[in-house]
Amino acid sequence: MKLSKKGIIMQIKDIKAVPLSVKLKIPYQSAKKAEVVSQTNLNTVVIEVICDDGTKGYGEAAFPLKIPETPEMVAKLFESRVRSMLVNENPFNIEYILRKVSKSLKLRNFVLAAIDLALHDIVGKTLGVPVYELLGGIIPGKRAIPSSLIPLVSPEEAGRIAEEYLRNGVTVLKMKVGDDPTMDVERVRAIREAVGDKILLNIDVGESWVNAKKSKKIIRKLEKVGVDFIEQPVLANDIEGLKEVTRSTEITIVADESVKPEFLMKIVNERAADMLALKITGLGGIRAVQRYSVVAEEGGLECNIGTYIAQTCILDAASLHIFSSTPVITVSELGRSVIFLENSPIEGLKIENGELKLSGKPGLGVSVDL
Repeated sequence: MKLSKKGIIMQIKDIKAVPLSVKLKIPYQSAKKAEVVSQTNLNTVVIEVICDDGTKGYGEAAFPLKIPETPEMVAKLFESRVRSMLVNENPFNIEYILRKVSKSLKLRNFVLAAIDLALHDIVGKTLGVPVYELLGGIIPGKRAIPSSLIPLVSPEEAGRIAEEYLRNGVTVLKMKVGDDPTMDVERVRAIREAVGDKILLNIDVGESWVNAKKSKKIIRKLEKVGVDFIEQPVLANDIEGLKEVTRSTEITIVADESVKPEFLMKIVNERAADMLALKITGLGGIRAVQRYSVVAEEGGLECNIGTYIAQTCILDAASLHIFSSTPVITVSELGRSVIFLENSPIEGLKIENGELKLSGKPGLGVSVDL
């Protein structure tokens, strides 16, 4: 690193990418538009961006379900086409680099997000500050309560898993539903019978209730058993249906798959949802999440920040940096890197006194052992 009248001068010299598969402690199953999908491992790609002064920044491309690319294909993309566009660039020019790469390569957002994270990690390490300092500074008093996941299982199993989580101090849960409306209600009932109101419960429908008419019918039953949030009950492009559902219930309705550039302003302007779900992987990085959160705040909507299924501490830590520094993000669904993964080679978060905490080290604050 060198200082000049033009600022900090340093260059990216190389990029490495490693496919990674980490076993989930509980086999994952969910319904997407009522189609059941399964997964036993987190499949992701970890990238290492190396600068001329030896500074290394880490990013992660965590895979959404049902895409044609494999981790090996994405790793090769990073080490060939992405590498050629990053080498010799100044990592402090984050916005320029992201726009350059996005325009030239038309990358999926989860791939672009990995680059964004690695650059923020480098800048934080170079300046000797945690990433949240780059995002406006930490907000005193904000607490990230560890959150985990209940997959698509029987009502009895859902209740058992919720009890086990509660015994281990996890009090924020997201449950996958959507394969069968009757079972969806019974799963929630079983959880409430098992743990009462000691947990905050978000049910993730994944568009599986399809339309407002069906959603409202199911929600009327759920109102009697106790749900705190319902995520994406209708199809992503049905903003009118989403608005109809939102206005029909006191339960907080969260837009997830609908949170796209073509729908964002309509959701916010018409208050078609109570809350927006923001994901680094889905939107394309820290900077993209910040842009969406500004729009939400101007429109008076709160946000949560979370993940698809699970992610390593790289993405979890990055999300926690955003949560800690962004007032409008009031709910975090983070911590699965600690709770839901077996023997992850990446560390950097801890659960202490019922709170998910960062390491306090510069950059993202993670350690990687691949």
